[in-house]
Amino acid sequence: MRLSDAELNKALEIFQEFGPRRCVPVRERWTEAFPNATREDFAEWEALCREIEHFAYGLAEQVLDSRLEQGCAIRQIGEKFPRSSRDRVAHTYSQPMYLAMK
Repeated sequence: MRLSDAELNKALEIFQEFGPRRCVPVRERWTEAFPNATREDFAEWEALCREIEHFAYGLAEQVLDSRLEQGCAIRQIGEKFPRSSRDRVAHTYSQPMYLAMK
């Protein structure tokens, strides 16, 4: 299932969800939002979401070590994953920053 940019952002939003819904496996949450998606779709989305988070976490660590400026990190996320909305890029940056500070 090829996702539109809006659907891709929704899939990433669901993947990054915090709070009580985080306890529900992501594939179950995706099934609610994308009932026609297949296991193969979910595997592809999960790999992409993990790639995005891994990249963003690496940038967050560089920002915390003062090796990279925040604006540059956010710009790099947007450039590497251009289908992400501005809101999703901002969240993708802020969430790993929070986790990297712990």
